[in-house]
Amino acid sequence: MVEEKTIVIGNFIDLKESDKFDLSSTLRLRARSIDQKRLWASKDRSAEFMGDIWSLFVDPEKEERIKTVLHSVCVELIENSVKFGCQNHDYLIITDLCLKSDELLVYVVNKSEPSMIADLETAAHLVLNTDDIRKLFKRKMKEAKAAKKKGKSRSQLGFVRIIMQNVSLAWQIEIGTEIAVVTSQAKISLTEKDA
Repeated sequence: MVEEKTIVIGNFIDLKESDKFDLSSTLRLRARSIDQKRLWASKDRSAEFMGDIWSLFVDPEKEERIKTVLHSVCVELIENSVKFGCQNHDYLIITDLCLKSDELLVYVVNKSEPSMIADLETAAHLVLNTDDIRKLFKRKMKEAKAAKKKGKSRSQLGFVRIIMQNVSLAWQIEIGTEIAVVTSQAKISLTEKDA
């Protein structure tokens, strides 16, 4: 039997503090209402839409970078939600974007099977605790190529790609007896030199 608990990985900022944000928006995708192929395609369009819209709210000098980074982050996190969502349930993939004066926070919430949480925890701790993200990227690329030769497709490169763009990640995982609610958070700084 699965023990009910909440796990926090990284520096997670609770979305319930949304009154502290200057601007926020929400996009909801109902997994069951879109066939799997269309849902898969919609992640790119949804991410592109959010990148286009949200880049308008930042300093014009940072617009192109934010558009690119936001698109990339949203694609990776929505893709994980589609891949690891509860396939036997109708569920929402909720993407919240929240702007503060110095940072843009992306939250992607979905439901997953509790049995999948251990793999998520391992992947999350691996990327957060690495001293050399580029070295980890190369290792994961080699592992992905080796897995592909064996007919497997789990690359675990998404989190690595996000962190390589100077974006910090965190998670809140609420594990119930039948469902786990996973909230992934990406924090994009708007004050960095290259931001």
